[in-house]
Amino acid sequence: MATSASDTLFGSLNRPENLADEIAQQIRQKILSQAFEPGERLPTEFELAQRFGVSRNVVREAIARLKLSGYVETRRGVGSFVAAGGQANFEILPEDLLRAEALEQIYQLRVEIEAGAAALAAQHRSDAQLEALRGALAQVDAAREDWRQGADRALDFHMAVCQASNNPYFVRLLSLFGRAIGDAVRTLRYGSTGTGRMAEVEAEHHRIFDAIAARDSEGARAAMREHLSNGMLRRQAQLRTRSD
Repeated sequence: MATSASDTLFGSLNRPENLADEIAQQIRQKILSQAFEPGERLPTEFELAQRFGVSRNVVREAIARLKLSGYVETRRGVGSFVAAGGQANFEILPEDLLRAEALEQIYQLRVEIEAGAAALAAQHRSDAQLEALRGALAQVDAAREDWRQGADRALDFHMAVCQASNNPYFVRLLSLFGRAIGDAVRTLRYGSTGTGRMAEVEAEHHRIFDAIAARDSEGARAAMREHLSNGMLRRQAQLRTRSD
């Protein structure tokens, strides 16, 4: 594709406090959608500055952020290129969780990872890990009326499930998700506290625990899938309400 920054390639800026962030986000999305392919040269700083109506320093800052994240590589005197090996570092961006389509895709990934972790936990958990999971569940229940504490304790419960899988790679992945989706989980908890949804959440957590305790691998997988899928649907509803 041509490397000129055409008017149809990028959207208009919303004039946020940090323009470099939004420019970096727009370029990042083009890379992820393969509008720019690995190894392809990006528009020049001058072209991007003209397209976005900003200074070249702002564009330079945006490119620097993309380079730090592993999306872009620069060649002195030549320009900026999409990293040939694709993105070097896996990341979930906070702004992705504000877009319904990206949110659904992130939750789909989370569902598959955590459902598998729950199934493995049912197979491989130790008695000590089951007691740790029981304690984490009790703390979630105790924080029912405190949305902030409840969200943090819920993330702890999910981490305990992953730890009980005895697979360190699940733990690493959930650590990434936990940092990225923390705000989304708190928003969900805030909107659910004091409603009938909280009783449903508690019941879902207990079904996950009971299946792991019974060493019911498929039951644990199904219970985790149900719990996270319900959370995804509720978060999507919140975003639609905010948009309306």
